[in-house]
Order: sequence, then structure tokens, then C-alpha cells
Amino acid sequence: MIGAPGTIKADQLEVGKVYGLEDAKKFPDQSEGVIEKGGMEGEGSHHLVRPGGASQTVYLTSSVVDLDLFVGAKVIVKGETFSAQKAAWFMDVGNVKVVEMATQKAADTTATPAE
Repeated sequence: MIGAPGTIKADQLEVGKVYGLEDAKKFPDQSEGVIEKGGMEGEGSHHLVRPGGASQTVYLTSSVVDLDLFVGAKVIVKGETFSAQKAAWFMDVGNVKVVEMATQKAADTTATPAE
């Protein structure tokens, strides 16, 4: 696990820190954008908004990182791309690096990072 150990709250996230697992072989793909809630027709729990419009959106899922912690934040996600039925790009996120904090966070959102 990279970043602060133990339970992390959204208001404890820090710009420049990486949260999740560091495994370049398992998580070879990366993208940058703003995480928002909601998948695409059952694919993913969140999505990454990137410049260029809807066609550039990455749909995300993760069993390693609680993506709710990062909603509204600009991040770099690293993970593994999976094929999907609806989404053009569907990624299982292994770690998240905070580039810029969201302007408004839910302070009571908590998660225990995987190790």
C-alpha cells in the first residue's frame, strides 16, 4: 500500500500522494482526469472525465481503492484495461495519485486501503 496507512478519510488526502498498490506489471495503464460517480450501464462504479468530451471518458472500478474518496479530484489513475460491452475504455484501478483536490469533499467518507 502506498500513501497513508490505515483508514483514510477524504479530508486527509494529500496532493502528490499515491493511494493503492504499486505494481507496474499488474497496473500497466494510466490516465489523468477528474473522478466522478457513476458507471455506464452497469460497467464501473465511477468514471474519469478527460479533455475531449464523452468519447475520452474512462469508466472505472476498483477492488483496491475506494474511488468515492477521490470524487471531484483531479487524479492520475493506474490500472488494467478490461474489455467492456458498453464503455469504450474500462479500467480496474490499482492506485490513484492526487494531482489537485476537489473543491468540495464529503468529510465523513472513509475507507480502509487494501494492503
